[in-house]
Amino acid sequence: MLYTVGDLKDGAKGVSIRVRIILKEQLRKITTKDGVEHVVVEALAGDRTGLILLSLWDKWAEEVNEQNIIDITNGYVIRFKGKLRLNVGQYGSIEIIQDPDFPIINKFVSKTHLDGKDLNRLDNS
Repeated sequence: MLYTVGDLKDGAKGVSIRVRIILKEQLRKITTKDGVEHVVVEALAGDRTGLILLSLWDKWAEEVNEQNIIDITNGYVIRFKGKLRLNVGQYGSIEIIQDPDFPIINKFVSKTHLDGKDLNRLDNS
């Protein structure tokens, strides 16, 4: 099943979805409990049905950029710190795609979704 952001619920697994990256935070390095160092970044992603936080790890943290349209296959959704979050685990995949028919940001993002520091970035995109 191809999901939309509006369809996503806490605990959803096997999620296939197409989203546009709206905003991307700074990369940060973390070390997991098993001592492995990773690069991770939080991003705001969306489609015309809504917005969701997306965690990008390692290769994808560096390769996925704002404005990219990505297809996620076999993702999953969790609730973390009170917000739904889309994740791509070790069994999921991401593909950066070209889709000229996918809506541009101003067609589905309301400025009320973003805080003040993000508004300037969105206005300049």
